[in-house]
Amino acid sequence: MTARIVGGIVLAGAFCVALVAAGSTQGETGVAALVPGTIVERELGGGGQHVYQLAMTAGNYTSVIVEQLGIDVTVRVDGADGLPIADFQDEITNHGEERVEIVADVGGTFTLTVKAELNNAPLATYRIHIADTRRATDADRSMQEARSLRRSAGLLRSGGNTDAARPQLERALTIVEGVRGPEDIYVARLLGELAHIHADRRDAKAEPLQQRALTIVERTWGPEHPLTAFMQSGLSNVYWRLGQLRKAETMAQRALETSEKALGLEHPQVASCLQILAIVREETGDAQKAEELLLRAMAITEKTRGIDNLFYANLLNNLGVIYKDRNEFERADQVSRRALAIREKLSSTDDIWMANLLQNIGSVARMRGDLATAEAYTVRALSIREKIVGPEHPDIASNLINLANIYKAKGDLARSIETHLRALGIWEKTRGPYSPGAQVALGNIARAYAAAGDIPKAIAFQERADAALEKQLALNLAVGSERQKLAFVKAVSDRADRTMSLNLNAAPDDPDASRLAALVILQRKGRVLDAMTDTLGTMRQRSRSAEDMDLLDQLRETTARLAQLVLNSTQETTGEVRLTAIKQLEDRKERFEAAISERSAEFRAQLQPVTVETVRAHVPADSALIEFAVFRPFDPKAENVNDWYGEPHYAAYVIRGQAQPRGIDLGPARRIDDTIRNFREALADPKRDDVKQLARAMDEQVLQPIYRLLGQATRLLISPDGELSLIPFEALTDREGRYLVERYSVSYLTSGRDLLRMQVPRMSKREPVLLADPFFGEPPAEHHANGMHASGRARHRSITSATDMTSMYFAPLSGTSQEARDIKSLFPEATVLNGRKATKAALEQVEAPSILHIATHGFFVQGTQGNTNPLLRAGLALAGANLRNDFHNEGILTASEVSSLNLWGTKLVTLSACQSGLGEVRNGEGVYGLRRAVFMAGAETLVMSLWAVSDSVTREMMTSYYGGLKEGLGRGEALRQAQLAMLGRKNRQHPFYWASFIQMGEWANLDGQR
Repeated sequence: MTARIVGGIVLAGAFCVALVAAGSTQGETGVAALVPGTIVERELGGGGQHVYQLAMTAGNYTSVIVEQLGIDVTVRVDGADGLPIADFQDEITNHGEERVEIVADVGGTFTLTVKAELNNAPLATYRIHIADTRRATDADRSMQEARSLRRSAGLLRSGGNTDAARPQLERALTIVEGVRGPEDIYVARLLGELAHIHADRRDAKAEPLQQRALTIVERTWGPEHPLTAFMQSGLSNVYWRLGQLRKAETMAQRALETSEKALGLEHPQVASCLQILAIVREETGDAQKAEELLLRAMAITEKTRGIDNLFYANLLNNLGVIYKDRNEFERADQVSRRALAIREKLSSTDDIWMANLLQNIGSVARMRGDLATAEAYTVRALSIREKIVGPEHPDIASNLINLANIYKAKGDLARSIETHLRALGIWEKTRGPYSPGAQVALGNIARAYAAAGDIPKAIAFQERADAALEKQLALNLAVGSERQKLAFVKAVSDRADRTMSLNLNAAPDDPDASRLAALVILQRKGRVLDAMTDTLGTMRQRSRSAEDMDLLDQLRETTARLAQLVLNSTQETTGEVRLTAIKQLEDRKERFEAAISERSAEFRAQLQPVTVETVRAHVPADSALIEFAVFRPFDPKAENVNDWYGEPHYAAYVIRGQAQPRGIDLGPARRIDDTIRNFREALADPKRDDVKQLARAMDEQVLQPIYRLLGQATRLLISPDGELSLIPFEALTDREGRYLVERYSVSYLTSGRDLLRMQVPRMSKREPVLLADPFFGEPPAEHHANGMHASGRARHRSITSATDMTSMYFAPLSGTSQEARDIKSLFPEATVLNGRKATKAALEQVEAPSILHIATHGFFVQGTQGNTNPLLRAGLALAGANLRNDFHNEGILTASEVSSLNLWGTKLVTLSACQSGLGEVRNGEGVYGLRRAVFMAGAETLVMSLWAVSDSVTREMMTSYYGGLKEGLGRGEALRQAQLAMLGRKNRQHPFYWASFIQMGEWANLDGQR
């Protein structure tokens, strides 16, 4: 029969009540006995604890209930031998109860210590009594074993030994699921702790484990319970560990709000939520907000738990990282040393977390130039790690790299290289030769040799580093979202800077250095564009064969597994097991690729290896390939990270079939970009009389330095980068006053590796399609009056804000009907889509026409308000574009939607729409807009415009161009002849009239002949 107690009076039942005087102190530690049938009611406050003794008979089970009546307590149980058995802290509010369960393997006196959870807790009451005593069942013993395993795993994990902790938690989980079922709250706790072990290893298994834990708790206690918030915070930590920062921030914010509502603004769980939110904010670039969150978390911790705890030390460490990244080295050193003092006070043995803290202090000391201190702390961190994980663990390699950098800063390059080589050996042995750690070590060795002036060895190791990175790029870009791919490419872009700097600054005349730099540019420029083309996905959509689709699915799955194994440095498998698994997956991937290549020319085109030699072999004898690149000069001797890279420069590499690549540093990008902006303004205004002067300045900066490398070439294959992507090189003027179009034929490429894909034949599926003069419709009068206008004379008006997009009015383009008729007279088999037939749906149904000519309004929004995706801010206006005020109607075809068209086999796409070649410029990736989308869709050649030109001039240019195509001229040469014809006419000499349209991609004629 249960006892109900009010004010210390027994209302019913056999229990008696032992009341403790109300004046008991917060720190009272007197020992009391727990006796069956007795309820003990006592007051306890922050900093206090009460100790109870419980006599038990071997083989018995006892449960003890602690009712929290205004204070949150933790109960620790020690066995008859004095060793700890388990800690009970399941209800983290000031109310509810803790249920303590004990099985006595041997008889004796057990000890229960009831302690206030918060240091600042005011005096409040709790009650404790024995609820049940009986013979232990198998289930009781199993639960005791599970609790013991959980406690042991917690101690191991706190010491950094997650390898030993994981199987113990897994065993505990199996036991509890068998005893209590898969939906028990204790199961959820074990799942959460197991998830954190996997998260510490960056293992994707962590997410489903933590999600399951959250689901169990939420189903049991509801969405507003503090334990739900605790699991949400755990899921945020998992997302952070896995690099999913947006998800981590969203979940951390939810956990924070729930915790504050359930527990108040000053609770340790609130501090824990603030900690993970601060980490995410810091990693997403908002260091100021991260600092604010950490300082608030520290204030809460000081008040509720004091400063002598490991959580507070962690907060100090994280604050030190923020200060270090800000180059506030004095402050970073101060807070890191405070964290160290706390850890040394609380822990008699060194653990992994101590090693991490020591490493951070050493890193700060190196940044401050205190190399002796840096070495001492880094060596100490290395010693701790070696004792815990052994001398061949990947963590040792990371530590060695930091130590090697200190030796380099001290001028001991030989020892630095030796230490880096040891780190490299560990990475290669445990993670493989293409792992991120191996790539970093190789790059650092190359840097050290470059600093020592040993250029041949610097080139050799830089080549190995670039090969490792190329492997990583291929795998990273085969999986993940576009945002993730762009983030990875951005994160490793500095490696290309190092390779180009090694050539242009340290060894400008070394052919090996030039070849290596050219190779890196050929392999990496426009790489995300290639990846987002998603050849496998497109092929799967077009395939009608179940066998083909199965091969594609197996290749995608194998590539994803290989990427996970190679790139995830925290995967469990190491050494020979890991390397064998990588080799097996690589072999499997190659088999699938070979099988698919036999079936698909499109896939063969994507699969060709990119080398300088293969690209050179496809540069025609009359041509020169010019690869422009933006890079930051790298100084291998600089020690301060802020001094490693200089301001961006432009470089140009010339690749010809008869000569080795040569590179030229063209100078600061800022100066060249200023000239580009002035030149573009003059190009777009036919009244400007300084256009030739600016064209001469442009030529002097970007072409004059490389003319001597062009030999007898008459065609220039230009792969621009940066702002150079937005100018027509044909309009540059040489020292004799001639436009470049008068001396050279010019074709544009995304990258020189495009030449490899041009060798694969593509078959058109239908005759030309001409889209012109769409019926845009008429919006309401007020919209017509207030909206931005795309005038009938100039087909495009630049839009500069998101609000302009929704109010844009597209004026009729009746002149484009004549343009379509002129082209159809040359290609009578062409299908014309005009008026109400010029719809988005009709265009999306077109499959690989030989020619796709689109004469309509084009747009690109320069701003990013409301939409940061450039492929959704560029597009074409089609029938019905004016009928709605939103930009997601059937009359607008965005660049993103253009990229999904089936144009594999289309010889030529002409966007007879002004500024169709514009977009968002991304260094190393080209222009994100319609031009990018057309090539993603599979077209061979694109003709596009760079500024607004009148209907009549455009029609004249297009008619002349298609006339040249009909006569058999190349897709590039026909445009050049049309430009020269217009240049020769009176009142048309200004480049505004003839240089707006450029040709990109294959320049052969429509029959494929060059």
